[in-house]
Amino acid sequence: MTVIAARILLVYPPSRTQNHFQCPSGILMLGAVLEKAGHQVFLVDANAAQNRRKSEEIVSIAENIKPDVIGITLLTPMVREAYRLARLLKATGAKLLAGGPHATILPEEPLFFGFDATVIGEGEDTIVEAVQALQGKMPAEKVRGWVYRDTEGKPRHTGQRSVITDLDSLPMPARHLVDPSDYGPPDNTGLHSNIFSSRGCPARCSYCAGSLFGKKFRFRSSDSVLEEIFLLNRTYGTTSFHFVDDAMTMDHARVGLICAGLRRSGQGLTWSMMTRIDTVNDELLSLVAEAGCVRIDYGVESGHPETLRRIHKPHTVDMVRKTIQLTAKHGISSNVFFILGFPWEDAAALEETKNLMRELAPYVECFHPAIASILIPFPGTEIYEVSREQYGLENWWLSDDRNYDAPKTGSHSYFHKRIFPLGAVLDADFFHYPDSVKAKIYDIFRFMHLHGLRKAGWASSSLRRSLIDFSEWLHRMSPTLERGVFTVLTKTAALFVPSERESIN
Repeated sequence: MTVIAARILLVYPPSRTQNHFQCPSGILMLGAVLEKAGHQVFLVDANAAQNRRKSEEIVSIAENIKPDVIGITLLTPMVREAYRLARLLKATGAKLLAGGPHATILPEEPLFFGFDATVIGEGEDTIVEAVQALQGKMPAEKVRGWVYRDTEGKPRHTGQRSVITDLDSLPMPARHLVDPSDYGPPDNTGLHSNIFSSRGCPARCSYCAGSLFGKKFRFRSSDSVLEEIFLLNRTYGTTSFHFVDDAMTMDHARVGLICAGLRRSGQGLTWSMMTRIDTVNDELLSLVAEAGCVRIDYGVESGHPETLRRIHKPHTVDMVRKTIQLTAKHGISSNVFFILGFPWEDAAALEETKNLMRELAPYVECFHPAIASILIPFPGTEIYEVSREQYGLENWWLSDDRNYDAPKTGSHSYFHKRIFPLGAVLDADFFHYPDSVKAKIYDIFRFMHLHGLRKAGWASSSLRRSLIDFSEWLHRMSPTLERGVFTVLTKTAALFVPSERESIN
């Protein structure tokens, strides 16, 4: 196929909750395949920590670049702003192409909000053909794996495209498209540290759609992974890496080969990974520790056995206890993720989760307060499908009523901002929680936050704890008074308390 070169702008749209200290890997990979096909690619990450951009600024950038095609990543929490951005970008005359998790789950929806077409699932093979079709250089019906409007304006699906089986065939992410100053200081060796070494996940967790990369595990070879690690080390000085796979340790033999290569290099590189509780054992933990693994992120999700069963997790509470302790035994830190607020959970069920947290606390570096640590019913998940009628969840992502922006001064208390730093999901109240459940969720988030303060110095930790306690007490008396007092107090405290750096990737 002859490719007609185009000017392409890839956009990760603005979010009020995301704050990136490195560019998301997926958009960099799309940039790489487009450049390999001969296109001129530009990239805007609107949530870069040191250079956040509003939709109007992105429009100005597009007007200067004059792209033929603009590709926008759609994630459910930020889709309203992405659709607003699409409406603004229509005036540039560029063709608008949607992709990402939300677009994959609801591929026709973007076409009703200004987009010309939607890429479904993995985008690397489809996007090059999609660009050709949008330029009129290839029949739209010949592109597999997308949805477009036909001559009558009706959405047309071209069928599912096969997943990429040979991940080694993909180019390295186009990290050169990123301006390092957008993400931190010039000596930021952590700018390019995220690595995808596999795709897919066969798990059927009820809160996860898991449709972007499919259900079948596919792995890059150990040689390919090591080549990327050593390239990043040589090019950017990166010495610590993070594997963003859903379950890095599904194939122990491959992990062993990667570990052997890291040991042979003698460079003393360190790394971390995300994986499943049920895929590690004492032998594997010993192996990865010797090869420089310093942290593992585990999705525990709950300490309530019935909840683990109902959300289809493959582990038990006893497995969690054993694995976290084994991880600590090998000198590896654990970051542990929980999800609170499943609709069947009462305060007593949540207390079981808190009790497990107390047991794990001596062995855990961080109970990570992710944006979805309070259950969000994402479209395409089992939770959404079985709950949408009962709780009025239909298309909630398009409504202002289910907003969960990061807490803000003037509308939230100081202690809410500290313990829910990434998003006030309880404001959305998806499942109409009783007061007893809300109180227990506050209690658990407070526990997680205070556990994290152990890393601060004694004076800083004590001051932060005191401010949280005072805010909570004052808020119970008068929310208005609390906001007024803490508008002044936090400005004073900022002189003594370093800001807490919170990143969402």
